[in-house]
Amino acid sequence: MTPKKALITIISLFLVLGLMAIIFPSDGIHISESLTLRFPSLSEVFPVADTTANGKNDPEDEIRAMMEATRQKQFAAFADSLRFYQDFFDSGKTRFDLPNNDPTWFDRFFLHLQLASIDSSVVHIVHYGDSQLEEDRISSTIREDLQEEFGGAGPGMLPPVLKIQPQTTVHWSRGALERYILFGPKDEEATHSRYGPLAQFANLNGTAVIGIKRRLDRKDRTKVYPHAGGYATIKVLAGKRGKLKVRMDYDRTFTTVVGLNPDSTEKIKTSVKMVEAEPPIVDSSYTKLNVYTWKLPDTTSSVKITLTGNTEIYAVSADGAYGVAVDNVAMRGSSGTIFHRIDSELLAESYKAMNAKLIMMEYGGNMVPSISTSNIDYIKKLVTRQILAIQKANPDADIIFIGPADMERQSDGRWKTYPALRMTINALREVALENGVAYWDMHRVMGGNGTMSKWVKREPPLGFTDHIHFTRRGATHMGDLFCSSLRMYYDFFKFRGRHNISDKKLRDLRNFNDSVGTKKTAPAPTAKKPVAEPVKKPVTDPTQQVRKPVAEQPVRKPIAEQPVRKPVAEQPVRKPAAEQPVRKPIAEQPVRKPVAEQPTRKPTAEQPAKKTTVRKKRQKRDDDTQKKRRKQDINRTQKTPTTTGDQPKRKVRRKKLDDKQKSEFGTTLSKKQPTTSTTRREKR
Repeated sequence: MTPKKALITIISLFLVLGLMAIIFPSDGIHISESLTLRFPSLSEVFPVADTTANGKNDPEDEIRAMMEATRQKQFAAFADSLRFYQDFFDSGKTRFDLPNNDPTWFDRFFLHLQLASIDSSVVHIVHYGDSQLEEDRISSTIREDLQEEFGGAGPGMLPPVLKIQPQTTVHWSRGALERYILFGPKDEEATHSRYGPLAQFANLNGTAVIGIKRRLDRKDRTKVYPHAGGYATIKVLAGKRGKLKVRMDYDRTFTTVVGLNPDSTEKIKTSVKMVEAEPPIVDSSYTKLNVYTWKLPDTTSSVKITLTGNTEIYAVSADGAYGVAVDNVAMRGSSGTIFHRIDSELLAESYKAMNAKLIMMEYGGNMVPSISTSNIDYIKKLVTRQILAIQKANPDADIIFIGPADMERQSDGRWKTYPALRMTINALREVALENGVAYWDMHRVMGGNGTMSKWVKREPPLGFTDHIHFTRRGATHMGDLFCSSLRMYYDFFKFRGRHNISDKKLRDLRNFNDSVGTKKTAPAPTAKKPVAEPVKKPVTDPTQQVRKPVAEQPVRKPIAEQPVRKPVAEQPVRKPAAEQPVRKPIAEQPVRKPVAEQPTRKPTAEQPAKKTTVRKKRQKRDDDTQKKRRKQDINRTQKTPTTTGDQPKRKVRRKKLDDKQKSEFGTTLSKKQPTTSTTRREKR
């Protein structure tokens, strides 16, 4: 059969079957009571899909189901990563306490850091604090870590006159500069409030020179702080009043070709010379501030700025070409309650000129000794006023408040944490979160009460013996802990950026994660139920005697109720010496009387061998002692001769002593021997 005929046959067969399905009765043909012929209808052979809104096979429902399945699969892939971050944000020891517990609080600051390398700008972080920050401690570690991540160099802003040198930079000044500070003695304060961003300034009247140079007096400093040098942007913040002329010299490296190497490459010689920089760019657009800026063609690690005129100098900064700068502002003895006294307009212009995007306030340690329940509310209002003053001057910046570390004082001969420390920390955290400020708890980071003693005892020590301040090594360790915590939030920021997770999607992820966690932990209460049952059994149960409360255990009674722990005064074996019968004075002891007066001392022949030996040893020891004392008295007599009037008396005493010794011991002593020590011995 040809293929054409086969196709016609198949089509004809299907047509006949279709015609039969149409004309065949739906209830079949009844041949008998037990036999009925049936043929399927077309609707049964080819069912029609339900296209109504409530149909099970609606295409839109299928699409939505597929999208939800994809979403659930994607959420499941993110669940572990999100749970890792969320666990740290909720219970990590070094975590930040954030307003509304929002882990995206740092996003604005991280964006500024990322944009710094794109637009070649320098983002400043101003780190205010008390004496814990002196010598650039803690700040230098944070600066180095952030500059390694986002670029940057240099120490940041420095005051024109600096009393305590930082550990990474040499800062010096000479000439007509008079320093005024807001956080020191009253006689060092100015008559106005124009203090600038460092809470201090220097009044220039004449000519002065300010030098900034990378510190190289330690061999390993270049390894520890590789970004301490490399200045490319220098700024001077000066007052609008008066006149000022500035000039800057800096170390510049020159290279010259002096020949060829054996491999035909150029042999280069480098030399460093101090050269004068181009005139600065002056920004006079501010109301109370003039900003002088130098952009150097090459980086340098030593600059010298010459100032001439009469005006106020607020700060000098040495930064890299772009990246991050961390400004260390240490205020010894300050509690950070001075910001509301700074000219707000001048402070705002200074923050804007320096592009300050993060303010860190590390205070509270100097408050602890004086805080009590009677003044805690006043302290909270005072700290709130400082935060509001900074927020008013720089609304575009984020603020982090760093609370005090563990602090101890001596009590009953032991170092104990200040009782008011916990109260102070709770108050500062409450004020910070209420005003939209992040809080970092150094006390919790260290480990809580009593950890300062452990830091002091470490080798090498991390805390000073005053149990308040960190050593340089301890400050570096604390800076590392701060940076590791900040890096967790930055990693979370990058994680959301890589996966394009918006705030809405983040909320959905959390809900999904919570639902999964709820399903997994639902049976937990049932499993833990039997654990609590043995504790609830009656105490009379013999098997539960070891489970009694502490107060009912006989071996755990207070010390005062234990018979073996009576006070010292009640212990018979610990009576004072005067009450002990075996401790009578030597003169009252019968066993120490002279030999002639002892009726119980038998002759040597009648005494047992052991007792004779003991008596001979005792007598030999006494004789040796007498000889030694006689020799000492002879030496003393020869050095200090007596007068003629004293000699007859000494002869009489010697004769009496000789007669007494002859009667008691049957021995004859030399008349030249002194009698003082011998007389004392015989009386005994």
